[in-house]
Amino acid sequence: MILKYLKPFGLVLLLFSFYTSKGQNNLSNEALLAEASLLHLQKDYKNAILKLEKAFSIQKPDALNAYKAAGMYSLDENKTKALQYLNLSLDKGWTEADQLLIDPYFDFIRNNYSEEWKIIVQKAHLKEQEYEKTLKLPELRKQINAMGIEDQKVRYSKIQTSDPEKLNALQQKINELDYKNLSTAKEILRSNGWPKISQIGKDGAHNFWLIVQHSDQDILFQKKALEEMEKLKGTKELEIENYAFLYDRVQCNLNYKQVYGTQVNWTQNGEASSFRSIIKENETDKRRASLELLPLRIYALNYGFKYILPTAAIASKKDQKDKEDTLSLINSAKKYYESKEFQNVYENYNNASMILGGMTSAQNFEAAELFAKIYNQTNEEQYRSIALDFLSLNHLRGDLNLKSLLSNAAFQKFYSENRWKDIVGSL
Repeated sequence: MILKYLKPFGLVLLLFSFYTSKGQNNLSNEALLAEASLLHLQKDYKNAILKLEKAFSIQKPDALNAYKAAGMYSLDENKTKALQYLNLSLDKGWTEADQLLIDPYFDFIRNNYSEEWKIIVQKAHLKEQEYEKTLKLPELRKQINAMGIEDQKVRYSKIQTSDPEKLNALQQKINELDYKNLSTAKEILRSNGWPKISQIGKDGAHNFWLIVQHSDQDILFQKKALEEMEKLKGTKELEIENYAFLYDRVQCNLNYKQVYGTQVNWTQNGEASSFRSIIKENETDKRRASLELLPLRIYALNYGFKYILPTAAIASKKDQKDKEDTLSLINSAKKYYESKEFQNVYENYNNASMILGGMTSAQNFEAAELFAKIYNQTNEEQYRSIALDFLSLNHLRGDLNLKSLLSNAAFQKFYSENRWKDIVGSL
């Protein structure tokens, strides 16, 4: 979790990973698709296409990969191949006609070959109409897909923009859209639970997950959504890869280590550098295999870095080092508190809080109490806010006890503060 007054973990960037693969049928094929994904992100379309065709020679593309291959060929201005793969994707079950209409990857075809494009669009709508007849909640699917399309459209605009003023405006638009979508997603979850594939299709289920994944402003909602997903595990009603992504997202938002290795670290120039901390990292591929997810070494190729699964000894050493580093920072913070060097208290706790899985809930509460005492001595608002950050994190984790909170004299000056009232009122 990124605390309000604590420095963020690093640059957060949305990555449009062009190929996401599930299953372990043919790892050579999946590795080639992952390499094509990276080349696409680097805008090296010709070499990406070579990787794609090699992958397709091993295993024929499904509807999704055929659709994305069509987009790649369109970016490379190859009309014949783009239309060939578009038709193949529709024949294999691609159903998102509205996405096709606005997909910027097909601007070349749309703008230069209007008649051929018109035929493709008509075919897509006919295919979708037939598909909708098989679903139990087709209108809900339309609503969710429209939300997903708008979500991706504005984010795509942002990554295509370098002008600072436009970037700020687009980020504001993203924030407003996320809050709007969050409100709608909450109502959908209340009414339906996690929507089933038989109700809204794979595309609708994926887009609903996308909206929830982008709802970091309400982690309690993400937790509730995850609980609803849990009910569908082991059935054909859930895209299990989406479950893994949301599970890890929630873990990281709660400052725990991730489990499946779906979350990565980003450099300041927007490049993925490594996986965020994973608990018992040597066992990650076993956990991923239990969900039929690809090994991490192949998944890493999508982001452009190489990865080797650590041994049990190395993984254990990493986990132990994180605990030791956290404890060392906390002990330093306490010493600085005794000497009333409060800025150094903040710096050390800030660094400790950025170690995923480092601080326990007990240590978070202890930190909240310490910053409350600093606030009581200084009346500087930032220290009360930091204390509330740590309390909020424990609240989100479900590890906050009302009796312990109200009986602690350090927090008495917090009683009129709105964030305090929100926390206490929800316990």
